[in-house]
Amino acid sequence: MLSDHLYHGKTQIVRIFSSNKAAGMNLANKTILITGAAGGLGSAIALLCAGFGADLVLLDKNRRGLGELSDRITGQGLSAPGLYPMNLASAGVDDFNDLLATIGAEFRGLDALIHCALEFGSLQPLEQVQPQDWLQSMQVNVNAPWLLSCTLLPMLKQSQNGRLFFLLDDLDTVTDAYWGSYATAKAALSGLVRQFAASLSNSRVFVRGIIPGPMRTAFRARVYQAENPLEQPDPAIVAGKIVAMLAGNLSGGELIVDFSQ
Repeated sequence: MLSDHLYHGKTQIVRIFSSNKAAGMNLANKTILITGAAGGLGSAIALLCAGFGADLVLLDKNRRGLGELSDRITGQGLSAPGLYPMNLASAGVDDFNDLLATIGAEFRGLDALIHCALEFGSLQPLEQVQPQDWLQSMQVNVNAPWLLSCTLLPMLKQSQNGRLFFLLDDLDTVTDAYWGSYATAKAALSGLVRQFAASLSNSRVFVRGIIPGPMRTAFRARVYQAENPLEQPDPAIVAGKIVAMLAGNLSGGELIVDFSQ
């Protein structure tokens, strides 16, 4: 699982926080679980959610990254998040059931699940992809989001305004040559989003697939190695839009939200 974190400026976070706070955004008494929380987008979402009063459960295999993120949050005088180190590549039913039990014991419930974790190796021809790499990519990018969502759905359904968000990618781009298992997984995840949305249409859980567009992250730097990262938007910008979706009215909105346009 790739930790796609690069430095995103504190000024950008503060600017977005001030703007949304002025608009009356409030996530107090909301519990939000973010996977891939130590990554560029995941950490930006976490920082903003913490600023708006949310209770956070931050999941990532990167223990050091989680600790550093927690320090950044508490360094701003905000409540310490719940840290849940987990490697989604090896996680299974028992692991997710333990997470469900922990959230039930430590928090008042669960209001949102945001899937930011991803697995990406490198661009290469399909015939060169190693079987174990293919299987690990499918596990992190498709199997784990499906199983974790199913495990936590009973708790999400108890929320007055449940949120189930999946980070997608532009399929016209990633289903081109050399994207391998990542492309296949993202195509499958897009179908999974539509199935969850259809099956939950009569519930209080809103499902969204989010295409963030280009961002200044380690994931993009690995793919576009000749590109100047500073030319890409700070992930805090997209994080601000996602956090607004956590607090806003999603009735009647588009299922697939494309921030790249």
